[in-house]
Amino acid sequence: MSVLGQPLGVAQGNNPTCQSARAISMWAYNDPDYLLNCIVQVACNTSLRMHFEGKTLDSHTLLQGLSTALPFDTDPVSVVLVPHLDKLYIEMGRCCVSREQDPHKWINPEFHGWYVGREFMIAVDVKTGLLKDFDCFIERFYRSYHPLYNGNIPVIHPQPVGIAVTSSQGRFIGWHAVTLIRVAFDQDNVMRVYFYNPNNDSGQDWGNEVVVSTQGKGEQYGEASLPFEQFLSRLYLYHDDTIQVGIKSSLPDEAIADVKRMALTSWAADRIG
Repeated sequence: MSVLGQPLGVAQGNNPTCQSARAISMWAYNDPDYLLNCIVQVACNTSLRMHFEGKTLDSHTLLQGLSTALPFDTDPVSVVLVPHLDKLYIEMGRCCVSREQDPHKWINPEFHGWYVGREFMIAVDVKTGLLKDFDCFIERFYRSYHPLYNGNIPVIHPQPVGIAVTSSQGRFIGWHAVTLIRVAFDQDNVMRVYFYNPNNDSGQDWGNEVVVSTQGKGEQYGEASLPFEQFLSRLYLYHDDTIQVGIKSSLPDEAIADVKRMALTSWAADRIG
């Protein structure tokens, strides 16, 4: 019940299982009956069943995932579900191993649920790791998620996105799964992205004055936030639907240039072809 009441309090602990922690949080937030069904499956069958593109996957028949031990430093629901979710997530990745694009294009909608946007945008070329169509990536995120440029459409269902985590010196550390919850003005009229980070330390310094806030900027319990442009400067993967409302307005050229500058002076510094 604590997970259902505090979906943004779920954390991965000291485990490489951000995808599983994010899934539990999203279901608690968005689809609690499905989460309860998952718990019942594992409690009764010591296995969890999912489907990937019509193929049935049962966790008890699958190989070990990223997690090699029970995640005892997390909440009780995670202790029960994460070992099974981890196996299922890795197996979905195996199903995509021969595909040329990032596997999350197919995994995220199947793993997290029907409400994940079916359009998939990624900032890097999977084979080379270099930036690819970065201008389009940035501009589409504005038109999809910024209320002033998307017809003032709110985020209806939280969406899985991927960020390039950087150190306090702005150096690339690795890819990380978070949930985009909402986009709104804070009390100082700064447009911010409010998101869920399964990492236990959401208030992080990502370098070059990009410091994640967890309180005092309009955050609700469990949310982290950044100004829209700063968040976008660390984003490398997101989902979208093709719904477009109203007449396209001109995008803010100066703000877009700032996004590119912040990316190119941090995680994308060595990714220019």
